[in-house]
Formats: sequence, structure tokens, C-alpha cells
Amino acid sequence: MNQTSTQQSPSEQSCRLCALSALCIPAALDDALITELESFISSGKRYAKNNTVYRQKENFCSLYVVKAGAVKTYITDVNGREHITGFYLPGEIIGLESIAGREYLETAVTLADCHLCKIDYAQLAQLRKNNSSLSDWAINLFSQSLASGHDFFTCLSQHTAVARLATFLLIISKRTSRTGDYQLDFSLPMSRQDIGNYLGLASETSSRAFSKLVEQQCIEKKNRQIRITDFDKLVAVSSMSLST
Repeated sequence: MNQTSTQQSPSEQSCRLCALSALCIPAALDDALITELESFISSGKRYAKNNTVYRQKENFCSLYVVKAGAVKTYITDVNGREHITGFYLPGEIIGLESIAGREYLETAVTLADCHLCKIDYAQLAQLRKNNSSLSDWAINLFSQSLASGHDFFTCLSQHTAVARLATFLLIISKRTSRTGDYQLDFSLPMSRQDIGNYLGLASETSSRAFSKLVEQQCIEKKNRQIRITDFDKLVAVSSMSLST
């Protein structure tokens, strides 16, 4: 499926006017540097649901910031099986793990209609060499990538399906919020099957784990809409430290 794009107003194209700019642009940058940054960012390009952003083993050339919607990444093993490695929400950056090898390590696919900002990495790297103020920003970007991997291993470290799912919901709850707090009401952009794949669970096991959390009155679930009704109980089921 080919990506789709439409004409945007200047406000949609400007990084400075974007609601997510505080997450993407270093606060210390002056207007001239931001203008230079904007010159190689395709801001808010539209991608339809189930659109492939890039494929595993393609040459790495760009990073992507989720402006709206959600994206999943997965690797394909030698037997052709797909293993989901991450989910990316607004304000999060995709492709950082592929910089060193100059080859995309995963395939990225949109989970809904999305707006993604595409950043030409070669131009970004050159800009960073000439502007020391971008160094802290680069470190922050790599920290985000490490944190995403930490989320994955935190989920898999739980021994039961219910604990893995509880941990996953708490992580998504916090990542959905832009304030750093936990969001008690949120929508899951990914399917139950995708969640099961990510957590290493069969689809039926994932479904039973959701039912168990509802029965224990930890959450309410209506389709993909989740409401955490007993936060402390959900934390206890997950055995997750709130500092995670």
C-alpha cells in the first residue's frame, strides 16, 4: 500500500506551531536553527492505516516522529514469522535503533491513519556536527529508544499472562499521557492479537487475561477503550514498580 499525502497549511508544516514540539525540538534552539531543521523535515505527512513506513533490511535514511496515530514495529524471522517489537504513540520517534548499521532492523506499519514527521538523518547528523546545542537532544533521542526496549523486557519479565498484560496496560497508560502521569482512560490503538504477539502470548491467552483483569475489577474494557478502575490493584497484579 502506498502512503498518501495531502497539502498542508503553513501551521501544519511548522515545527514551532506543532503541539508536540516540546517533545521533538530542543528548547535551547534559536529561530534560525529551527528554520534550518524544518528545511529537511517532512512535517505531518499522512499515512493510511496498515501502510508500511519502511521495511526490515531497507537502507536506513530517515527517522520518523509520530505526530498523530500509532505505529507498530516487527521483525520477520527466517521462517517468515512476524514478532512485534514495539508500539509508538504521538511524540515518539521511530528508527533510532537502525542508525548504527545504516539498515532498518525492523518493519514499521501504521496501526491507524497517521501523521508522521520524516527527518532526513544525513542532514540532521550534519546539522548536529555544526551545532553543539543539538548534542543533548541527540542523547535524549537515544534514551527514548532505550526506554522503549526497557518497556518490552519489563513486560516479558512477568511470569503470568495476566501480570504481563497488567504491566503492558500500565506502560501504555503512562505513555499515552503527555504529563508523565498515568492516564486512567485511554484507547488501545493495537489489536488484541498484536498485544498477544508482543507479549509472547497466544491470542486466546491474551483474551483470557483481559477477562481476568475485568473480573478482578482492575479495568473496564469496551472494544479497545480501557478504563483503569482500580489502579492500585492493577499495579499489584503487575508487580511493577511505579518508577518503571
